[in-house]
Amino acid sequence: MTDEEKRAEALWTYFISRERILRRLVEKKIMTQEDADDFANRMYEQINLDEIPGSRISYLGEKMRSPDPCMNPYVSLTDIAKEKGTASPGYLIQSWLRSNTTTDYLKCWEKKHNIKFQEDACDKLIKRVHSTSLTLTPTVWITTTQATGLRTSRGKRGGTMAHPEIALMFRAWLFPEFMMELVKFYRNFQHSDSEGTS
Repeated sequence: MTDEEKRAEALWTYFISRERILRRLVEKKIMTQEDADDFANRMYEQINLDEIPGSRISYLGEKMRSPDPCMNPYVSLTDIAKEKGTASPGYLIQSWLRSNTTTDYLKCWEKKHNIKFQEDACDKLIKRVHSTSLTLTPTVWITTTQATGLRTSRGKRGGTMAHPEIALMFRAWLFPEFMMELVKFYRNFQHSDSEGTS
């Protein structure tokens, strides 16, 4: 086994162990789900991504590894919201979650990447949010639907984290100039793709 294969195996072992151990601690009520998520994030921060095969820096400066959503480092939506200069990043994230477009996108993402996603519970939650005064927070979304695209943690480095594909959507919602760059990038991609097939 090569060094790269050993490192990949170590990373895979980490994810499997984290899932099994933390899930059992939550089930036995030894640890809350929020504490387990926070602990998992702190464990993940100890991994040296530079040593992981296939690691690369994206144009957003985030480390991306595999197309598998469970294998990608999450991006802080709290930090992105702070770039707007707000004193209440959590309020911006909640405002984003109130949008039908956001919940539809999150639902599509979870259905594609998360076999444990509770679609029926998701539909009921969205209906309840629109018919009552319930505030949809990341924690409510995660707890109710068993979503994995968003994560929350407490403490000094706490906040809301998201898979990069969701974080990009949040950034585009928050910054129109970034949305324009995405649209231009997509149009250029379409143009180059059509030239390659003609």
